Amino acid sequence: MKSFIKYGLWTGIASGLWGLATFKVIGWLNTVAFHGSLPAANVRSIGGLFSIVILVLGIAWGMREARQQNEGLLSYGQAVKTGVLVACITAIIVGVFTLLYCTVINPSYADFMVADAERTMRAAGKAPGEIAQELESVRKQFSTGSQVGQALIGQAVVGSLASLILGAFWRTKK
Repeated sequence: MKSFIKYGLWTGIASGLWGLATFKVIGWLNTVAFHGSLPAANVRSIGGLFSIVILVLGIAWGMREARQQNEGLLSYGQAVKTGVLVACITAIIVGVFTLLYCTVINPSYADFMVADAERTMRAAGKAPGEIAQELESVRKQFSTGSQVGQALIGQAVVGSLASLILGAFWRTKK
């Protein structure tokens, strides 16, 4: 099996499972340690940052295996290609996990995020008109389509950038 397929699948599954668990794990910590003071959008952001770590590790391992399969040789172009392909496969899998989460596992996800954002804005003392205006943006941001799009684009773009950087380290000189 090609290294980019294997590591794309493993990275996508790991990142997707992390995404599913993020709200439970970090949400629990928010309740216990922060007494609910951390907005849900911040919890989501913390989970997203860790998924970047998972993605970068998957790309690095994919490049490492590609170099091993090629008798210790790997050009910069081959390294970047491997990394981008790992990122694209990961993006598709994470997009599927996101779609499942938003439609099957937690279909009220967008409503929860909007309600939490409203609570946070009220606590910050924002005016009702300002809250109503900002909630429209929040509603769009956390819609199922937007969440799937963010997963697809985010994983692919971040993975491609990471591939450009990691490729310089995993390439071999002839």
